[in-house]
Amino acid sequence: MDQLRLFIDERLLGRCTYCGGVPGTRDHVPSKAFLDRRYPDNLPVVDACTSCNESFSKDEEYVASLIECVLAGSADPSAVQRRKIARVLNHSHALRARLDKARTVSGDGIAFGIEPDRVKNVVVKLARGHAWVELAELPEGLPSHVLVVPLPLLDDRERFEEPPQTGVWPEVGSRSMRRLAMNGGMADWIIVQPDRYRYLATVAPGILVRLVIREYLAAEIVWT
Repeated sequence: MDQLRLFIDERLLGRCTYCGGVPGTRDHVPSKAFLDRRYPDNLPVVDACTSCNESFSKDEEYVASLIECVLAGSADPSAVQRRKIARVLNHSHALRARLDKARTVSGDGIAFGIEPDRVKNVVVKLARGHAWVELAELPEGLPSHVLVVPLPLLDDRERFEEPPQTGVWPEVGSRSMRRLAMNGGMADWIIVQPDRYRYLATVAPGILVRLVIREYLAAEIVWT
């Protein structure tokens, strides 16, 4: 990935991206749980407090594993495609049992029950990271809109895939502002790793982040 430098008000720096507290560590955006080796060069990192960094890791592991189990139709580690997740399921018997229990088989096929609060927690966390990395914005409070749905089931997929037109410009000096200057004023999807993770972040107005994990799970998060 390109690592465009931030030229923004330094008073915005030195706080946890997720809670605004005192940072004690760094967090990759997106988390490596959703990526495979070889990781992209210059994968962005943000400041985070130790509490936030640790609290999100289990939910991210759950979401990444859930997606692979859904795609495989099984919680059997030998059935999932991503070797990283196979290792997670082999190591964490509790997670594997939890996902296996969530699996149901019916005449309509195989389905997995989800833990919606954990999924929402992860996509909102990812969106906060992208808002900071791309827009130099630290959204406050809960988002006004959160949509999480399997990409194949998205009714308005054409709208979702199309970068929104907006007359509002992002923060001066932000990566998004520099991308717009280079791309002729158009926001666009950023592919972190093909078939693994992509996202779009813009001001539309407000803060809008869309992301797709594994070309399966789509999310749209908005702060107005």
